[in-house]
Order: sequence, then structure tokens, then C-alpha cells
Amino acid sequence: MTASPTGPRTLHLEPAPGHRIVLDHLPGTAPPVVFLHGLTSIRAGEKSTALFDWAARRGHEAWRFDFRGHGESTATVAETSLTDLVDDALAVLEESGPAVLFGSSLGGLVAAWTAAKHPELVLGLTLLAPAFRFLPRLQARMDPHTGAVQLDRAPDAPEVRFDQVVFDDFARHDEDALPGRVTCPLQVFHGTLDDVVPVAASRDFVAAAASARKEFHELGDEDHRLNRPIAAILAHMARFHGLPEPR
Repeated sequence: MTASPTGPRTLHLEPAPGHRIVLDHLPGTAPPVVFLHGLTSIRAGEKSTALFDWAARRGHEAWRFDFRGHGESTATVAETSLTDLVDDALAVLEESGPAVLFGSSLGGLVAAWTAAKHPELVLGLTLLAPAFRFLPRLQARMDPHTGAVQLDRAPDAPEVRFDQVVFDDFARHDEDALPGRVTCPLQVFHGTLDDVVPVAASRDFVAAAASARKEFHELGDEDHRLNRPIAAILAHMARFHGLPEPR
């Protein structure tokens, strides 16, 4: 573990034998906010950096981590299942204690499943363009001859040949039942110009969610990344979850 007197400390956790995930912890006022990044991203991206800057200004506690198969953590994307990703989130929550999950894209899907499976550790959800219906879209992009999946629509986007265990594990998760298992406060943001995850997927999820408190924000002229409106999103998150004002 490393630490700075003025910034976050970096820790290593073992969510499973032979595996390590790397995370950053910014101490501060509870409840903690935990950021979950998207597919092929890393813990220190634009949105998590904005969250940590926001938290530092407020004296608020924040966490971010590299999922297995990403950044400085072990394994590869091709072999990491949804169950593995949820286990990574659980390992962080066991370290942080009950927290608000702030998930982007695939991290948003993982956050929702974590809330469904471990409701005692999830105080609330703020999801950015969550990757609902991820498996069908992944299969639709698979080259039938090579088995490779193009992860983005860009011509130079990377291709990954996922292990069959990844597809099998996703298929065992009943996403139709997921909204009914999410009971914590739920907040979702989605851009109308998103060409990765249809905005209707988020709209339908929020409508079906069992959460007593829920809200959906459809952001005009915004794409999948949602980097541009991140300051406004953080302000909405703080109000929605009742996070303490700056000290």
C-alpha cells in the first residue's frame, strides 16, 4: 500500500486466489462513493478523475479500482466474466463499507448486479449509460468466422476473442429479472446520441426498477462517454443521494 499526505492511497486486494485488483482510496466524509469504469477503460479515466477532484474539494470519501482484465489488475478482458466483475466490486465494498456506486457503461451494469446481489452494501446507484443488454450486443458484433468481437464502432477499435465461459456466465444472469431486484435509490444518465447503448435500455430499466426513489436523465446532444456534462452529473448525484455539503 502507498499513500500520500495530500492525496489518495493505492491498495491491492485479492478478490479470488491468484488474482489482484488495484484501487485508489481518497479518505474523507462518509458515505463513500465507489467508481466502476467501463469495458477496456481504467480506474484513472476522465470521469473518475472528475469524481476524485470533486470529492477532494468537498472532503468526501471516494474509491476507484481497475477491474480484472484492466489497468494494473490481473487477468485479461477475454477471460473475465460478469461474475468476476461483481466479485471485484464486492471486494472493494468489503474494504470501503456500504457505499454509493457510480458506474459507467459496463461498470454501470456491474453496479446494478452488485446492488441486486449485495443490497446491504449498496446505499444507492448513479449509472452513466449503463450497458444493459450487453450480451446480445456483444454477440451481434462477433465475426462468425474468427469469433472476434469489435469493441467499438470505430474502424480502428480493438478486437477481442472472448472465452466461451464469458458468454456462458453472462447468459446465466437473468437481466429481465434485474430491475425487480434493484431496490436502492437509483439515478441514471444517458445521452440521446449514444450509439453504443440505446437510450431506451436505460429508460426501460428505470421504469421497471423496484426502487422507491428513482430518476432518469436523458441528456440531449450527448454521446456514450458523458465526459462533457460530468460536473453537472456529480452535482445531481450529491443532491439525489443526500451527500454532505463541503466542509
